[in-house]
Amino acid sequence: MGYVKFLGTAGARFVVARQLRSSAGTWIELGGTQLLLDPGPGTLLRARKSRPALDPSELSAILLSHKHLDHSTDVNILIEAMADAGRTRRGALLAPADALEGEDPVVLRYVRQFLERIELWDEDGTYAVDKVAIRSVRHHHGEVETYGLLVDSPEGRIGFVTDAKFTPDLPGRYRGCQLLVLNVVRREWSPDVDHLSLPEAVEIVQEVRPNLAVLTHFGMTMLRGKPWELAAELTEKLGIKVVAAADGLTVDAGEWR
Repeated sequence: MGYVKFLGTAGARFVVARQLRSSAGTWIELGGTQLLLDPGPGTLLRARKSRPALDPSELSAILLSHKHLDHSTDVNILIEAMADAGRTRRGALLAPADALEGEDPVVLRYVRQFLERIELWDEDGTYAVDKVAIRSVRHHHGEVETYGLLVDSPEGRIGFVTDAKFTPDLPGRYRGCQLLVLNVVRREWSPDVDHLSLPEAVEIVQEVRPNLAVLTHFGMTMLRGKPWELAAELTEKLGIKVVAAADGLTVDAGEWR
């Protein structure tokens, strides 16, 4: 039985800096394969303090949607931990090119030797990690290279709509997802922010019509709006189950299949 565990749900600089919500990443187990998405600040600590504790040395891959600090700060220590404190060479890193190249790479060169392989995301690229198939979806998110993910496994299809500026084609890229996870930073739309607002997230959910939608990665306006109440209102309005993630929330595969 697979699951998605939200170690953290913080999604804006102020929320992360004040740790009003945890900024740790998302732990995923599908088809017996363990993956970690976007290990932001505090991910290793949250993983080890989970009950039961999550063991990075059992990870098969770390998935980095983009290099912003709230998504990547713990990537180096997690690579080393995935390699059993650097004692073995194992696991994969899937990441954008600018997380490893250019003027501001976030993946340190010395930890790269601990990995079995590194693969770079590409527009509509396809990747395999054990029994899990992943397709990358290019997002518009400021000047950094950013990708959402379509993850297929024996437990079905999951879409991770990571940080993104809404575009008309975005909802269609996630059709067929049984579980849809959306990073929703703002409650109201703003033209100057390259993050999804709640109305834009609603538009995506309405078109995709997953069995379950989970909202996460909240900024201050979402937190002030009480995301659990907003999710309940959307469930009533859309006829689709919508949940607001809380730090530590575990969603089992039976909830989306």
